[in-house]
Amino acid sequence: MDLLTNQLWSLLAATGIGLLIGTEREWGQRQDKGRSGHIDAAGIRTFSLVSLSGLMATWLPAPIMPWAVALGLLFTAGIALASYWRTTRARHSDTGITSEIVLVMTFVLGALTGLGHIMPATVSAVIIVTLLYFKKLLHHFSHSLSPTDIQQAVQFLIISIVILPVLPNRTFGPYDSLNPYEIWLMVVLISGIGFAGYAGIKLVGGNKGLGITGMLGGLVSSTAVTLSMSRLSHDNPELENSAALAITAACGIMFPRVLFLTLVIAPGLTALLIAPIAITTIYVAVFSMYLWRQSENGRHDGYAPPGNPMSLKIALGFGAFYGLIVLLSHLVQTEYGSAGLMALASLSGLSDVDAITLSASSMVKHGLDAANGAQAVLAACAVNTLVKLAMGVTFASRGIRIRLIGGLLPAALISLGWMFWV
Repeated sequence: MDLLTNQLWSLLAATGIGLLIGTEREWGQRQDKGRSGHIDAAGIRTFSLVSLSGLMATWLPAPIMPWAVALGLLFTAGIALASYWRTTRARHSDTGITSEIVLVMTFVLGALTGLGHIMPATVSAVIIVTLLYFKKLLHHFSHSLSPTDIQQAVQFLIISIVILPVLPNRTFGPYDSLNPYEIWLMVVLISGIGFAGYAGIKLVGGNKGLGITGMLGGLVSSTAVTLSMSRLSHDNPELENSAALAITAACGIMFPRVLFLTLVIAPGLTALLIAPIAITTIYVAVFSMYLWRQSENGRHDGYAPPGNPMSLKIALGFGAFYGLIVLLSHLVQTEYGSAGLMALASLSGLSDVDAITLSASSMVKHGLDAANGAQAVLAACAVNTLVKLAMGVTFASRGIRIRLIGGLLPAALISLGWMFWV
């Protein structure tokens, strides 16, 4: 009975994979018909049958099953090559091979469902369809990257992939506080989050609304967004509401970002931070909606996002700063207790929240009381928010100041109030 049930689930999964991918391919080809005047043969039925073929090959007796899968894969590849040759000949020009590659992958996914890997196969199908559907968006993103962006990303990835695995995963230095592997792993985590925001700005463009680009820029550097938007409001008074929206959104995204970092490293710390961060995030979101409704369009072609966070220089700088914060956190905690950690968190919050958040999370993971860790994180968030508020009030136009005070001051006070309550 269990065998029959598993086969039924595999059949449903393989059919669903074929229908999903086939539907996207047939829809996509119809969208391209206006440009090419031709629709490829492979559509919803073809992809469904190929997926089922991969599944059925795994149902054959064990001695011949591997050979059947291999022959089926070769046969599918042959069909894909023939389809590519016929399509290229009909169009009298070279064409992409995306559909042909996906056809072969569909056979592999069907075989995986038959081998019991239903969840990986299904998730892979969803990822494939997502990549296919957002073809234009991905092309726009790749074209928007500069040679410097590519060079920095490659350098960072090489160092992360090659160097990270060989770094010693043990503690060194005073108080046994410095772990090279963990330090660089945190750099990779922060740079990855920052690059997600940087990529988002590249995808939507700087003229799609300063609220959106400001929020995405906050994943890279909310301080940089605050400074650039403050200067923008000073030079373009008609964009005061939009600039205030961008600053508020960039500073507001810091709070859920902090919560995510603690969740990755120390879920026990997250439990104490959910309430204040949720309240703060909701308040900032509501206030941002108020600013958005006041803003006429919020568009500005001159917005320049912060630098690529995968820059080796930026990554090494954060790594050095994080290592220093880790060392000082252990020092003050040992010598001065929770009061020393709070003082360090406040000083760290003057320039950065990520380093003290990661350090406090790591210390909670290794035995620090979660309440002390939560107080340190909230103190850093409050100080950092007040610093950015001071930046905005100092450098922005006069008309934007009251909006920034209304958006950021309550957010800082919520963190401070909850810090003392904890």
